[in-house]
Amino acid sequence: MLIEHQCQRLQAIYAVAADRGDVAAFVECFTADGEILIPGAPPFRGHEAIGASLTELGSLGVTYRHLITNCVITVHGSDSASGICYLLTFNSAEPPGADGSRPIDLPGTVGEYHDEFVRTADGWRIRRRELKRVFRRDDAVAQAARQRSG
Repeated sequence: MLIEHQCQRLQAIYAVAADRGDVAAFVECFTADGEILIPGAPPFRGHEAIGASLTELGSLGVTYRHLITNCVITVHGSDSASGICYLLTFNSAEPPGADGSRPIDLPGTVGEYHDEFVRTADGWRIRRRELKRVFRRDDAVAQAARQRSG
C-alpha cells in the first residue's frame, strides 16, 4: 500500500507541477533517463528534454488544469510498479476576468496515462509515462502552438 500511495502521489505531483509551470517539481517526478510519450510529439527523454517540454508549453500563454482520477497502481516488486490514471484537461488562452477566473470550455483531452515506476536512491520516480488519448479536440493549447510556430 505504501508503494501504491507513493506512485499515486507522483501522478498528482506531475499534474500540479504541470499546471503551475513548476519545472523543477515536474522534472523531479522522473528518473534521469525517464521519458514522456505524447501522440503527435517526439518523445521527451531525460530531465533536460522533459523540463524543456514544460517550459515550451508554458510559453504558449495558456492556463491549463490536469484532472486525474481512477488511479490504479500494480506493484511488481519492491523496486518496480506500473499504473494507469484517467486524465481530463481544461485550458484557456483567454485573459482572466476581474475575479481571476477564465471562461471554461469543453475539455481538450480525455485519456489515460500509462506509467512505469521504479524505486531510485531518491525514492519512487516515473521511468516512462505514455498518454493515450480517448477523446481530443482542437483546444487552446493546440491553437496557441500553431500560432507560435506559424
